[in-house]
Amino acid sequence: MAKSRKKPAIEPPKPDKASGDGATITKLKRQYERANKEYIQFKPLLDEAFDYAIPYRKGSSDGKGQKRVNKAFDQTAIVGSFRFAGRLWQDFVSEEMFRLAPGDILSEEVKTELRPHLETTTSVITGMASNGEFDLAFHEMALDLAASTGAMYIPEGEDTDRPARFITVPIDELRLLSGPYGDVAGIFWDRKWNSWEIRDEFWEEHEKFGPNLKAKLEDNKDHELLLRVATTFDKKAKKWVTVTWVDCDDVIIRRQETLTNPWLTPRYFRVPGETFGRGPIMLAMPSIKTLNTAQSLTLQAAAIALMGIWTAVDDGVFNPDQSAIESGAIWRVARNGGVLGPTINRMQDPNLDTNNIILNDLRMAVQAALMDQSLPPDGASVRSATEILQRVKRLASDHTGAFGRLVYEIIVPLARRLIEIAYNKGLIPNAIPIDQVLVKVKISSPLATARAAERLEKIVQWIDMVLAILQDGAPSVARLQDALEHIGHELGVPSQFIITAKERAEMAEQEAEANMAAMAAQAMAAGEPTTEGT
Repeated sequence: MAKSRKKPAIEPPKPDKASGDGATITKLKRQYERANKEYIQFKPLLDEAFDYAIPYRKGSSDGKGQKRVNKAFDQTAIVGSFRFAGRLWQDFVSEEMFRLAPGDILSEEVKTELRPHLETTTSVITGMASNGEFDLAFHEMALDLAASTGAMYIPEGEDTDRPARFITVPIDELRLLSGPYGDVAGIFWDRKWNSWEIRDEFWEEHEKFGPNLKAKLEDNKDHELLLRVATTFDKKAKKWVTVTWVDCDDVIIRRQETLTNPWLTPRYFRVPGETFGRGPIMLAMPSIKTLNTAQSLTLQAAAIALMGIWTAVDDGVFNPDQSAIESGAIWRVARNGGVLGPTINRMQDPNLDTNNIILNDLRMAVQAALMDQSLPPDGASVRSATEILQRVKRLASDHTGAFGRLVYEIIVPLARRLIEIAYNKGLIPNAIPIDQVLVKVKISSPLATARAAERLEKIVQWIDMVLAILQDGAPSVARLQDALEHIGHELGVPSQFIITAKERAEMAEQEAEANMAAMAAQAMAAGEPTTEGT
């Protein structure tokens, strides 16, 4: 009789929760390939922008410790890119990025009641971005935006003192999937992590680790693994789904669903049909490359003028290999003049003077494209005060064309994301929906304040005109107090400093009662009967 097989004491490990993950990851990989195909076509433009303007923002895919500035001979574009990022921070962030305000369709009574609550929420969510990490991430994102597309990842923080994290992702680690209306419908982030970093970051999900990842963790060696993060929009659930897995296992480690997009992917300008944006650096690339080439030729001409290029007669007497002239060159020729000429002769220096021809004009063109407001150098030609003033005024309006897109792709999604995180962390009682109808985000940066001041200038001019013509009769034509209250709210003045219409009515009533009491006191002092006593 055959003996029955004994069941092995230890069964081979099975992948944790692998069922269902394979189909999801396969779909995400297919979407990634679509996004990567467009990125490969777009990559030559990115390489040019990084090589000539922002070499230190290029990823480390080519290796660490690279010089990165081998192709740049002029630093106008490099300096202009950093100034562009700084100006973008100043114009859109500065001390106060935005504030929540009641919608225009609400009545004045509802607006007055709602404003204090929205201001409290604004102070909470803007305080979450005041820890310095956001400023650093925004500046790095603005540098990438100057070239093409910026990217900032905003996950929930693990600590109570840091409820939100702000992480800038280089463009070469990012792939963007375009939606049907030209918006970004999918964000794919691939970054190499050490195996122990993955273990420490996802310690709460260690039970979901796949068999290959577990094996690499058990051998106690440093393994460099590709961690993949994919964020897509689920239209049916109306949620953003972020899935994380390691490339060695088709097993989802972490899955998160959020009402708001955890990514900011602003684009300064977008060509129809392209997902990645094109920034001012790409718009100025013809001038940048021409300026770089002209500067390179100027440096070569200076080197030749300094050391010279020499010719030597190939007569078997002079041996240039044994008599090398450092930093120079010796060319073998058949003769150096009549009757073969001298044994060695210096060639005429080249006359390549491009500094006074095109370099200054090219630098100004690059600075104008990057919105660099720096004044001309002291050694440049004298420019009148009128010319400098007009130049500054022109540069001050350069963001106008991209203002709407930057607000739509940076400020509004940032406010929505911070509100969701603050609500999840219990920092605010209600998750206020921002629909720009009942509750709207008003940009309160210096640039937006200046734009608001231009709109309010008509009201101020009209009030001045009414006061000049009617003087004391102006209140019969213009609601001066209501107009000033409206101007204060539009300029972002806190509601605690603005007297509302209801408060003005109460103050008027109190003043009337005080006047009546004073009149009654005067009547009693004069011995006359009061109205109440008759």
